[in-house]
Formats: sequence, structure tokens, C-alpha cells
Amino acid sequence: MEWVRSGGEKRRLLGELLIERGLVSRSGLRSGLDEQRLRGGRLGYNLLKAGNVTPAAFHLFLRDHLAAIAPDLFESIRATPAIDLIPARLAHHYGMLPVRVEDGVMELAVATADRPSLIPAVEQLTGLRVEPIVCPPALIAASLQRWYPGEIEPGILYRAAGDNLFVISDRSRGIRPALPELLRADAASSDWLRAIGGEAMRRGSRRIRIEPHGGAARAALNGSGDGTEFIPIPRGAYPGIMQLLEGISGMAARGRVVPREGRVALRADDRRLIASVRALPGIEGGSSILDLRDRRVRELGREVRWARLPELASALDSVCSERRGLILVAGPGPEERAAGAGAALDLLEDALPSRAALGSWLPRRPEVQALEGIGDDPIPLDVRISRALEAQPDLLLLPEIDLREDPGPILELANRQVLIAPIPAGDAFEAAEWLSRSTRGRAKSTGSIAGILATRLLERLCGSCRHPFDLHDLLSPGPSHRAAGPGRYFLTQGCVSCRESGVIDLEPVFEFLPGPLAASFPPGADAPSMRERCARDGMNTLFHAGLQQAAAGAVDVREPLRLLLHELP
Repeated sequence: MEWVRSGGEKRRLLGELLIERGLVSRSGLRSGLDEQRLRGGRLGYNLLKAGNVTPAAFHLFLRDHLAAIAPDLFESIRATPAIDLIPARLAHHYGMLPVRVEDGVMELAVATADRPSLIPAVEQLTGLRVEPIVCPPALIAASLQRWYPGEIEPGILYRAAGDNLFVISDRSRGIRPALPELLRADAASSDWLRAIGGEAMRRGSRRIRIEPHGGAARAALNGSGDGTEFIPIPRGAYPGIMQLLEGISGMAARGRVVPREGRVALRADDRRLIASVRALPGIEGGSSILDLRDRRVRELGREVRWARLPELASALDSVCSERRGLILVAGPGPEERAAGAGAALDLLEDALPSRAALGSWLPRRPEVQALEGIGDDPIPLDVRISRALEAQPDLLLLPEIDLREDPGPILELANRQVLIAPIPAGDAFEAAEWLSRSTRGRAKSTGSIAGILATRLLERLCGSCRHPFDLHDLLSPGPSHRAAGPGRYFLTQGCVSCRESGVIDLEPVFEFLPGPLAASFPPGADAPSMRERCARDGMNTLFHAGLQQAAAGAVDVREPLRLLLHELP
């Protein structure tokens, strides 16, 4: 049983802290200690493996206390993980991070204890004895994003926030689906999945069912209007396809959750879809169902935008009066960033009427002039901006910011021009951390920023199959839990009206970090500490905004919980 330090002075046992907070019963703690004495390892991992502590509640406890309990471990995860020991593909797939190696023992950060065969497999891979340590999944994901490449192979992109991306086709990169009948049995799993997805989209199918059949496997394409069509899959290719689906949909990293559901973003050139994935057991073997749906973002009225974003409206008023300033629009994907920019443009109404956009990240809007002739990537950004400014626009929308480049020139331009720029970040605080790190905390450099607007798109509830959900079922310790009555939260079970409709309805939620507040954080401040401080001061963060919409019955309650547990360290 490990000793931990709490409050900087008094040393206390981890089990004592867990009992004090109601996360484990005394009998459950004894069971975990018996397992620890018998098999060794960390107490937290043994408690989770034996089911004596609720995973979500334990993750929340660790998120709040890991830095104080084990500061050296926390710092190693954030700053110096031993990334050369495990390939990026496996690290992303299972949501695990090699932390450090001492005396032939590798400490491995994991979020679940649901795969007992994983630890021996990693020991066989590395030649080291592995000691698993339970850590918050969001902390692991953030470190994976920072230290490992997100694109493990062309067209497969893992993200710390939002849905992972699987590219069906991209002419500019030479990615295209092959015809299934032309693929070899030993072709890569990504090639098989890309071929199946491309064929489904070509035939207008809304559902793909991948299942074992007659000693091999097949993909059944439904919803095209011409009945069900089948694509044979060699038996050797089937396990790899199922493993790939588990990984990119997020199911593998989230452990043994019932029902097993996930989601992945698909892109076929200019078309973007969402695939909701369900894994089902079967006599011959497991099967997966993919429901392909186009995104439909709910349009918010001006009054709703004003009510949800009063500080953004105030910042835009200041920008309009001074005719200068930069609004950073943060989001994990282009759809979120476009929704945030659209919200800012709608709040401006008739102010700053002359608007021009570089690049094609923003969907066509009649009030924004697309400067396509000077928006080509081969032209340096500073040259493109200079040409765009010749038209003297009141508002210039820049292309996506490259986090590897110095933001100084953009910040300098914002001292004399109104700018909106998208930035690939999970939330406003992650963008603020990058800004502080890039400008080395120079207040003068960040003074031109009017604010950082972050947007997330959460799945709306289906009115036909929504089901009441008690948050205690997810967050209670389990052994001592007595079921309470149903709460006012709901989740979507999945039915013909939503899963097979061909459309996923998304609700935008926002958080806005004003420029002066973003500049007030000390140099080197990290996103979690910024987020905690602002949440404590009453700021409406993305999680709180999502939970408000869930409490109002607008979105599935699992959406904001996913933000809290898996994406916001």
C-alpha cells in the first residue's frame, strides 16, 4: 500500500484517501490489498482490476490529486515520457504511455485494467518488467498528442480531443480507396476498411455491418435503396479490420464498457461524415455496425448566441471600435473551428462589413469574400497576407495557424488590423498555453489578442429513443451505492430515427477566454491549472456549457462527460 503526500505536509495512505472520499468500501480496499500482496503492483491498478472502485470516479480523483500524490510521476508523464519503447500505433490504440524505466522495470500509464493480457504483451515487446499505473485518460491523451505523431499512417489520425479521423479519399495526398475485389488477402487493414467505406459511400449506404460468415467474413451494406449488398472479406483480414475499428473509434482505449460504442470522423475529399460504431458479440465472433451520418450543426439565433457568449460580444464591440485585434478560434477539428468563426461573424452583424478570407477552412458565406487566387499553399503566408491587405478589408480571416511557427508577425499585424484565425487546440486553455509558450509570456506580445473562442460540437438527443440516465451510475463507487431515482439527464440508446437517418445533429457549445485574462497567466502556466482557476472563478468552460445543455435535455449526457473524463486533463 503506497504512502502519498497530501497537502504538502501530512503523509497519508492512498486507501485512506479513497475511503475518506467514498470511492471504495473497506471490504473492497481489503480485497485490493490482498490482490496486491499476492501479485504485486500498484494498489490503484489492483482496485480497478478487481472492480472495487468505479473507473470514472477514480479518474476524477486522480485528475485532481495526482500532481500532489506523485509529483515526479506527473511531471514525467507531461515532460519526459520514455516514448521510444512503444510504437505510436499501439500507444494510441490502447491509450497507454511508457513513463520511465528504472532497474529493468518500466512504469506504464494506463487508464483501465480491463485487458489483463496487455501487460504481458508489452513485457514481451520491450523485454522489461512492466508495472501499470492508473492515470487520468485525458492526461495520457494529452501526452500522447504531444510526444507521439498523431498520424500513425497516411489517412489515420489520432486526436487527443474530438473524434479520431479516418480518411477515405484525399486526391491531394494520393489517398484513394481500392475496389474490394482487387485487394489481396494480406492487404493492410486500413486498405480494407478504406475500400469498404469507399464502396459504401459510392452506393449511398447508410449502414455497414462487418461480421464473420461461413468460415470467412463479409461487409453488409444497407440503406442504399436496392437491398443489402455484401462484400466478402478474407478471414485473415477480418481480425485486423476489427482491431483498427476498435482503435480509431476510441473503444480500445476506453476499456470494457457495455455497450461498446465509439465514433470516428470520416473524410472523403470535401465530404465529411461521422461513423457511429457499435461492437456486438456473436456465436461465430464479434461484429461491428457502422452508421454513416452527415453532420448537421444546429443554427443558433442571435439571442441565443448573445446569451451564451456575452463576453465574446463585448470583446467584438471593443474590436470594432478600435479597428484592431485578434480573435483566436480553437477547436480539435475544422468543423468546430468553422462553427466558432461563424458564431463570431453572426454576432458582428453589420459591423466590419468588408470581410475577406484566406484559404478554404470556412464554409462559403455570402458576406465573406474568398480570396482564392492568393490562398494557395505554395505562396508564403506573409506574401498572401500582404496581397489581401491591398483590398483594405475591415476583417481578415487567416488560414489555420501552424503551431510550429512564431506567432509574432500575426500578433504584430493584429495591432492595426482586425483578424480571426483558427488554431488546432482542444479548448481555449490549450490555445492559451501554446500562446504563452510561443511568446515566452511577453504581455506586450499578447496584448493584441481580443480573446480565444473554443467550440465543440456535441451530439443532440434523439427524441424517439432518449432514455433517463442517473449520473450516480457512472460516478458512484459501486459497492456501497444504492440506486437513486432517475435524474434529469438523458442519453440516446440508438434507433432507426437517429442511427439510420443518415444525419447526426450536433449542438455547438462554447467557452471564451478574454484576451486580458489570457495574458494574465504567469509564463509557463499549463492548460489544466488555467482551466481549474477559471472554473473556480465561475467561468463557463466547455464542460460546464455541455453539462448545461445536457441538463436542459438538448444533448446526450455522455458527450460532456467524455469532455471531462477523456479530453480535458
